[in-house]
Amino acid sequence: MNWFRSGIATLTIAMALALGFVGWPVHAQSSTAYTYTFSIKQTALPALFYTDLSYIVHLGTVSSPSARVNGVAALSSSYDSATGDFIFTSDQIGTAEITFSAASAPTGITVNKASLKGNKAWAWSHGMDDNVNLQKQIDQINAKGWRATLFMIGNIVSETREEPGWIIDQPGLLELINQGWAVGDHTWSHACYGGQTSAEITDGLAVVEQAVAASSHPDHVVLAFAAPCFDAAYDAPFDALRDGATTLLFNESQGNPLMNVDGTDYTSGAQTAIAMDSTIDKIGRDTGIEASSSGAIATFNWMSANASANRHFWFNTLSHGNQESNLGKVLNNAYATYGPGGTDELWMAPSDEIYSYLVVRDRTTISGGTLTESGNPPSTATNTAISTNTPTNTPTSTATNTPTDTATATNTPTNTPTDTATATNTPTNTPTDTATATNTPMNTPTSTATRTATATRTYTATSTPTPAQVAPNHIYRIWLPFIRTPSRDCSVLLSGCTAGAKHSSAATQQRR
Repeated sequence: MNWFRSGIATLTIAMALALGFVGWPVHAQSSTAYTYTFSIKQTALPALFYTDLSYIVHLGTVSSPSARVNGVAALSSSYDSATGDFIFTSDQIGTAEITFSAASAPTGITVNKASLKGNKAWAWSHGMDDNVNLQKQIDQINAKGWRATLFMIGNIVSETREEPGWIIDQPGLLELINQGWAVGDHTWSHACYGGQTSAEITDGLAVVEQAVAASSHPDHVVLAFAAPCFDAAYDAPFDALRDGATTLLFNESQGNPLMNVDGTDYTSGAQTAIAMDSTIDKIGRDTGIEASSSGAIATFNWMSANASANRHFWFNTLSHGNQESNLGKVLNNAYATYGPGGTDELWMAPSDEIYSYLVVRDRTTISGGTLTESGNPPSTATNTAISTNTPTNTPTSTATNTPTDTATATNTPTNTPTDTATATNTPTNTPTDTATATNTPMNTPTSTATRTATATRTYTATSTPTPAQVAPNHIYRIWLPFIRTPSRDCSVLLSGCTAGAKHSSAATQQRR
């Protein structure tokens, strides 16, 4: 029985190797590449440093979406498979191209401008006034990876002094501007309730613009002004300077610090968010952080509870020096609950960046919308196999190898290798057995393979591969070893072979 066990083991190993080599055909769902295009246009923008805008493209169930506008890749993008929304941000205008793959052409594609960058639910901006005792708060904000705005009094800014422990001067401003922080104009001398002139505004602006010019972002545009003491007497001179005379666009001294950037007043409970868009040039500043951290945290909770697809909020806060205790609590809560450490629904940024976003959003229009198939259609190839095996015993040992390769690319690929094979059981030219298998799988564009076995021991391989872009299902031929049984009285496989098992190794060698 040793020869029987050996034969079965050989057969098992051969089958395992054959299956491991060719694998089983994989019936994967076909996927087609698509491109959705639309047009982005803008009316003239004022001088801005931030000009990016986020878009929400509802695609449905797709894979690998990406976006380019005017031939330039998106600044950032994300895809939510649960909602089917693809969100990307770009600072370009022109033709937008969204490429993706899908099992079938999606229907109902829509494109909308996001109310806030990254389609966040609400935004928070924080400013700090008056130059002094601010470094600890700056460090707390930096520790979260966030940025804010410093509103500077112009006449106390030194071009060379570096004593950030108690005052921020031009060297400190340069460092923060380089990190993406914003600077705002807080007048030349902080004049309150008297002396509210245009010169107070423009002279203070010149100081912070000088710092910007010396930074690594000389193209940063100063947009924000904050009237000292919330003095409404600055409104008139500011308004005269807003439209073209300076780059200033908004005044942080009047109005409600809680805003609905989707354009309508919204009230829930005791809180009201006033309507806000880029035509409004005055926003409020909430100073509650200087008394307690609880007020700002309560407002965060209110915004999160009331935000929706058609309601997005913006909250603007203020602190002066030595307020790091309360500010630290507010920062920790915002980051861990609604920021990157929590739901990630919050956009924390300087007020000029948020205001710039609204300007770009309100002056941008979307039009058109065309879906095209940008890849090959799903394969419709079919495989038909006809197998004919006719073994005969004509021991002839002749090997011929005539490869012929013809490559033809078609949209309906077929790949049925054409091999005319005659294999012998004895791989030498001294054949001793009379079994010959000749296999003739044919490779034709109709995927019809024909195998014919003759005992001519003639090996002829003719290969006519047809490469294709999408592999169809394959029919694999697995050739198993021929197992020769002993000719001595073992005509019955499972009995009567005891004697055969006892033959000496010499006799066995003789039969080989």
